[in-house]
Amino acid sequence: MKKKQKPWVWDNYTLKRELRIMKAIVVLLLVTFIQAYSATTLSQEKQVNLKLKKARLIEVISEIEKQSDYKFFFSPQSIDVEKTVSVDVQDENLVTVLEEVFGNSDVVYRIIDNQVILTRSAKTSVTNKMQQGITVSGIVNDVKGEPLPGVNVFEKTNPTNGVITGIDGNYSIEVSSADAILSFSFIGFEEQDVNVSSRSSINITLVEEFTDLDEVVVVGYGTKKKVNLTGAVATIDGEALENRPTDNILKSLQGTVPGVTIIDRPGGTSISIRGRGTFAGASSPLYIVDGIEVSSDFFNNLDPTIVENISFLKDAASASIYGAKAAYGVVLVTTKQGSSSALNVTYNGSYGAQKATYLPEVLDSYQYAEMYRTSELNSGIDEANLRYSLADVQKYKDGSDPDLYPNSNWFDLVLEPSAMFTKHSLNLSGGSEKVQYIFGLGYQRDETLTPGQGTDRYNFLSKTTADLKDWLTVSTNVNFIYKKYDNTLGGSSLTEFLRQPPTHVARHTDGSWGSIRDFRQATAEEINYNPLRRLMERGRNSSDTKHFLGNINAIITPFEGFKFTNQLAYNFYDYRSFSFQNTMEGVSSYLNPNGGIIPGTDSDVNEMKNYWEYSEKLVYDGWINYDKVFNSVHSLGIMAGMHADSWHQKDLDVGRKMFPSNDMNAPGGGSTDPDNQLITGADDDPPKNLFLEETSLSYFGRATYDYNGRYLFEANFRADASSRFANVGKWGYFPSVSAGWRLSEEEFMSNLSWLDNLKLRASWGKNGNIRNVGLYDTYDTFSGAGTVYNGGSVLPILVEGRISNPTLTWEKTTTTDVGIDMSVMKGLFGITLDYYARITDDILVEQTDILPETGISNLPYKNVGKVNNSGIELALTHQQSFGDFSYNVGFNMAYISNEITSLGDGIDKLPPSGYWINQVGQPIGSFYMYEADGLYSTEDIANGDVVEFGGYDIEAGMVKLVDQDGDGEITGDDRTIVGSDVPDLTYGINLNLEYKGFSLSAMGQGISGVKVYMDNEASQAFFNSSVPREWQLDNWTPENQGARYPKLFKENDLRYQYNSIQSSYWLFNADYFRIKNITFGYTLPTHVVKSIGLEKVRFFVSGDNMFTIRGDKRMEDFDPERSSGRGAQLNMKTYTGGVSVTF
Repeated sequence: MKKKQKPWVWDNYTLKRELRIMKAIVVLLLVTFIQAYSATTLSQEKQVNLKLKKARLIEVISEIEKQSDYKFFFSPQSIDVEKTVSVDVQDENLVTVLEEVFGNSDVVYRIIDNQVILTRSAKTSVTNKMQQGITVSGIVNDVKGEPLPGVNVFEKTNPTNGVITGIDGNYSIEVSSADAILSFSFIGFEEQDVNVSSRSSINITLVEEFTDLDEVVVVGYGTKKKVNLTGAVATIDGEALENRPTDNILKSLQGTVPGVTIIDRPGGTSISIRGRGTFAGASSPLYIVDGIEVSSDFFNNLDPTIVENISFLKDAASASIYGAKAAYGVVLVTTKQGSSSALNVTYNGSYGAQKATYLPEVLDSYQYAEMYRTSELNSGIDEANLRYSLADVQKYKDGSDPDLYPNSNWFDLVLEPSAMFTKHSLNLSGGSEKVQYIFGLGYQRDETLTPGQGTDRYNFLSKTTADLKDWLTVSTNVNFIYKKYDNTLGGSSLTEFLRQPPTHVARHTDGSWGSIRDFRQATAEEINYNPLRRLMERGRNSSDTKHFLGNINAIITPFEGFKFTNQLAYNFYDYRSFSFQNTMEGVSSYLNPNGGIIPGTDSDVNEMKNYWEYSEKLVYDGWINYDKVFNSVHSLGIMAGMHADSWHQKDLDVGRKMFPSNDMNAPGGGSTDPDNQLITGADDDPPKNLFLEETSLSYFGRATYDYNGRYLFEANFRADASSRFANVGKWGYFPSVSAGWRLSEEEFMSNLSWLDNLKLRASWGKNGNIRNVGLYDTYDTFSGAGTVYNGGSVLPILVEGRISNPTLTWEKTTTTDVGIDMSVMKGLFGITLDYYARITDDILVEQTDILPETGISNLPYKNVGKVNNSGIELALTHQQSFGDFSYNVGFNMAYISNEITSLGDGIDKLPPSGYWINQVGQPIGSFYMYEADGLYSTEDIANGDVVEFGGYDIEAGMVKLVDQDGDGEITGDDRTIVGSDVPDLTYGINLNLEYKGFSLSAMGQGISGVKVYMDNEASQAFFNSSVPREWQLDNWTPENQGARYPKLFKENDLRYQYNSIQSSYWLFNADYFRIKNITFGYTLPTHVVKSIGLEKVRFFVSGDNMFTIRGDKRMEDFDPERSSGRGAQLNMKTYTGGVSVTF
């Protein structure tokens, strides 16, 4: 639907709406903060009521913990918790109660924050001391050098003689003899015995127990123990993200998860899970943050410091609970929660510089002139008519006259050598047993190598959780992201730089804009394409992006094992872009300074364009969980729920031109002349106002069964309905089943003490892909096509859009997965291995059986395509500790095979799109072009070993195309599949070393079996007058027949055009291995940090994209993660220094 709106109405409405949103956010934040603060304060002031007679001490302690939100720490060897005590107190504070309980005993208590530490008095501890006894003291730390409070320290032969470490990990104990054995034990750590050996000071480092089997993993609508998973799920801890500072959360994940391919391309990082599955559109995963679906842009702009963990659901069994949107995997993000402790404040700050991973190695002006001379000579132009004489080449080389003979390196002229960036985050968390809260603030500034360009990002997180009743828990969550981007309208793209030869003057020595190219006056078009001038004078554009995600949860637990969760969420997205193209003064002629402005170099028209996109989504999820254990061995879990959402989007595109000044760029400042008033895009059209909407309804469920942690079963089911579909096929049904067998729990394996876990698992399931179906593809639609005059009236013209297909439905994937998980020797080695086969059918294919005589250009889609994906994924881990030194190393790899198996009845391939094609029996998006067999040699020409092609005069040094059908000539039928831009193999290596407070981590990532096509400026010398690369100096001559580049010709020479034909000669091997990150850190000793009132201080330096090994030498000045050699932006290498402080 299109409506004509007055521009000022939109501005007024926008202002009012923004104010309402700001008010709502402020009120919500105030309420959540007051709730958290009030609840915490009240809990600290709680009074204790006890009336117990002859109760066991452990029961008294338990009752105090319930009423006061304090936790007790003590050594069972020192404190007799089975003795009976009587206590009768009413509305007393904690200290009074502790005095009542322990005042007349040998137990000493200390209160630290919300912890109560119990020890025996020194007098009692030495009762059994022998005459030769000694005192031993020291500090107990973990492998990271952090102190461990509450560690049990006792004499092995006299367990009643024991103490626990204090808040700083300190202890002091008197032992019976110089040969006594001290035992150190703490939950989650391996117990350690040490012989005193007459020492008075003993410092201990405790090593964590192997706890991988107890790790909890987030899955759809719940959590599960990792050891009990029956699907293919991988999890990344948030700490790993914090330790690798990047501007994009996806970059932190590169090379860490097998089967998850992440490519760091300029302008946006892409992700795919287990390869491409469709050629109709996106094969991207579904993103879920704190239980709510979000866009990839929202996910990419999350602040890594607020992420608790990320789970990747890779197979259908784990992802089918999300149904119609989970065909290509699910990325589940859980943000951090508050804690039941005193206020904890963490600051993370980093500063750094970034530079391009590569800049094309282009020719100097004299080399350019020499090479151009060669191309003209090879094209048959005689010396007298060459563009550059030998004298001209010399003038370029000596640089004696830069106003006529410049050496313009446009990369150096326009770009800064480096760009700065900074990141800051501040997180506050705390609470009590009843209420927990966390608030997070983040800011990030990224500048680019182009002056005046950059991005600012602001992040805000507010989460509170409150146990209002024993049976009711309520939580709120606000996640807000604001991103502002400033840019110029020209002079910043790689393509612009490459299309400017070094013989074009950027600025003359008198400061005027360059008007000379090839020591002659340049044309107006050439002058206007000066990147430096465009950068500084053409104008600017900017954009603002706002993401808001808010939800409130209520969990009702009426009885043990039963839980009812209700979640209401609101999500809005607001994007605005603004551009203003300036008027530009003309350029005077350097050769004729009195001749005035060169015609065509000025512009007296300025224009403003404004685009606004706004969307809202309201989501409700409700589900019940019931978990029950029968006879201690049978664990049953049932979950069932529903999901409903409503989404709408508004777009508005307006503009104006003929402003009186470039500085007056408000929408109301432009011309009121109807011919100049409103513009959109390239045409003078009226403003466009678009409204879209969608609703969906879903039901889902899960059943799990676990027999004694040995036999595991799970079944999931989801039914989805969407307004995108007509009544036929409106509902989609997505089941899955999976099973696991933990052989390590079998009795016949019990004698293998070195085996921690051995599990076999298998799964099968179906998922859907709704995102490639248009909102209205199953309905007849109409769009405006201007107006017509009829009897003095202006009537709108409506034309039919794409023909509808009411039987259209979603794509479906069926995935089978078998895997093995194994760990040995308390986590010393670990392995995860998966094989999967994924079949995607009902893929959308545009109909080709409608006759062109119908005049229909937008043909309808049908569900006829089918694609098979299969692959192997492997993850290996190894970890070890030696005293203060520990390390872990991980390796992961994934091999993927992709094949199109159907495009519909009788259809073998779809029409090519550029140099890509979809063809049965081949991977999606295969390169389709002529195969090249090197270059023709002089011997080939002499022997007549030449295949004709369209009348081209072929000679030695030209690209040698292969005659596939053997008919003696090159035709369109000789084009063939020559590779793919999807890697067959991806792999990653991770290494982490720690020694006392020092840490070193490194991560490498690579791909293999992938091609990249370098076209136009990327590979063709002089294309659009572009400057050649240095590697193109190695061009074919009779004396250099093994050259990397063909024989040079002028751009308008047919032989040049022949060499430029799309062929595998310009298809480069894009295999690479890259050290993505190296980080060195140092954590200050705890006693130093504590002395200045802090909890933890860590410094670090880090580098990204540090080193790259390429599979093709011709790729040396290309970044292998780019999709081609052209493009508007550059990949960046970064150097960062930062600090993390907790207090």
